[in-house]
Amino acid sequence: LDAQQVADLALVAGNASVARHLDGTAIDAGGLVPDVVDSNTWVQTIEQISPVELLETQLCNYTSPFILISALRPAMADAARKAPSGRAHIVNVSAMEGVFGRGYKGAGHPNTNAAKAAMNMVTRTSAQEMFQTDGILMTSVDTGWITDERPHYDKLRLAEEGFHAPLDLIDGAARVYDPVVRGEAGEDVYGVFLKDYEPGKW
Repeated sequence: LDAQQVADLALVAGNASVARHLDGTAIDAGGLVPDVVDSNTWVQTIEQISPVELLETQLCNYTSPFILISALRPAMADAARKAPSGRAHIVNVSAMEGVFGRGYKGAGHPNTNAAKAAMNMVTRTSAQEMFQTDGILMTSVDTGWITDERPHYDKLRLAEEGFHAPLDLIDGAARVYDPVVRGEAGEDVYGVFLKDYEPGKW
């Protein structure tokens, strides 16, 4: 399959059904083919996670966003000056896994936890200065539980028993877009971790 065929399949309802998973033809709404390993980093402890996996997680969740924010800041400042609202927006997609104040923290996926915590610290450190200097509103947002990250066969077994994540991709996207809508309406939301549309604990 080429990239366009995968994208086309991802947009058709039913392509991530249990039946499609069982026959090996599933493609999820994100355009991903199932990773059929018996164990993944979601359930692995620190000694089980490879250096490559650690670096990929940091690159995707922290390093690349950091570089983009840094490189695009002048363009975003210019956009804020030209916008009717006088604002530009950065929404760092985060998760409860990156929150230090969370009561329970299991031993799995320490690489993801660390990457999300690092991105939260970028928001907490830089948001106020970016707003005061350039009118850029930067927040961190938890999308909510929109995917089941457990290993493939565990996920299939639970799906057959009726389990699914309580939120979907549309819910997650709405949470990411919310601070932009609020900012354009005149509510300056920045320097916070938004959980269920409200500032939460770091």
